[in-house]
Amino acid sequence: MIASASIAQSKEKITPHQTIPPLENGDRLTLAEFERRYSTMPKLKKAELIEGIVYMASPLRITQHGEPHSSIIT
Repeated sequence: MIASASIAQSKEKITPHQTIPPLENGDRLTLAEFERRYSTMPKLKKAELIEGIVYMASPLRITQHGEPHSSIIT
C-alpha cells in the first residue's frame, strides 16, 4: 500500500500553488528537472549538471570585486 501511494504522488503535476525549489549545490536531478529549476533563477550566473549532480560556484562576497585590482595597476 505504501508503494502505490508513493507512485501516485510522484505522478502529480505541479499546480500554481506549489513552488519550484531553487537549485542547490549537490542536488541529484534529472536533466529535465535541472533545466526547469535553472529557468526559474534568472540571476544565477552558472550551474552545471554533471552525471546527475548539480555543481555551482560559490557566490562572491565582495561587492566591488575588481576595485582592488585597478588600484594596484594605477
